[in-house]
Amino acid sequence: MRNHPLAETPPSPESSESPHPPEPPADAPRPWEAGRVTTRELVTVGSALLILLFLIKIYGVGHYSLTTTTALLAATPVQVALGTVTIYAYYVLPAVALGTVWFAVRYRNRIQPALWPLVAIVAVVTALASPYKYLLRGLAVVALALGAEAVIRHFRRRWEHSADEQHIRRRKTLAGWQGLSVVYLGAAALAFQFLHSLDAPWVSAQAFLLSTPAVSYTQQMTVDRNQLRVVPESRFVGYPIAETDEWLTVLHADTRYIMRIPQSAVDTRLTCHNEDDQLAGDHPLLEALKGNAYNSPNLDCRRIIEYLGHKAPGQPLPVLK
Repeated sequence: MRNHPLAETPPSPESSESPHPPEPPADAPRPWEAGRVTTRELVTVGSALLILLFLIKIYGVGHYSLTTTTALLAATPVQVALGTVTIYAYYVLPAVALGTVWFAVRYRNRIQPALWPLVAIVAVVTALASPYKYLLRGLAVVALALGAEAVIRHFRRRWEHSADEQHIRRRKTLAGWQGLSVVYLGAAALAFQFLHSLDAPWVSAQAFLLSTPAVSYTQQMTVDRNQLRVVPESRFVGYPIAETDEWLTVLHADTRYIMRIPQSAVDTRLTCHNEDDQLAGDHPLLEALKGNAYNSPNLDCRRIIEYLGHKAPGQPLPVLK
């Protein structure tokens, strides 16, 4: 019997198979990587945040005057970054020491044995270099973080077998927070300290004695504000923010007025510690373990200004008994 010409031929096994979906490009993100932040994005956002923090710092040092902020930024753009990091070293060192220990314990199963000596060196060196008083504050933050971890663990176990969707969502949220409480609390503590010392300049204070008085402010600062009042001073505390062979730019400590002083007019300048602006010093843990008391090499600026009151311009420094 002959086959009918219109009879359908059975499909071959190859044609019956569904076609394979096209392969995605090699550089396309995997489904499980969708929504994740890349390293490049982290670096970009981190750089932008650092620049923003430096601008906020300059704004605070200038006592929230855009004119002073612009003058400071134009005078020392690089010095702002390095100086800001330096003045917060009292808090950065304990944060690095305690943070290294915290995450080393949390991710101990992922750390290669060859990296443990490096982790120990970083933790020990930064801890020994940390000022004792500020290290204790860091330990207080760690203690709060341990308490927060205990609370998180308690509620996760409490909702572990719950079928309530709200409890399930909360448990997943707590799972994302677990182990990171020290980061949130530490960041909050650093942010508070940053705002608390926002007007602290990034350079060391100096007590100046001038042979020719220079203008320290041009308007009333208390009563009858915004009224013209040009006041010259020959003894004052300031922060040198820029310097050339002929000119010295100083930020007055009290008025935050930008002073331009000829180098020839500077009779004496002595480095001091401004108790009103700068962080109080303390001996590091290494010196505390040795039993050595802290002895700052820089006296209070008020005492230095009082000392310069006994000196006449052009005369040698007096020896007080």
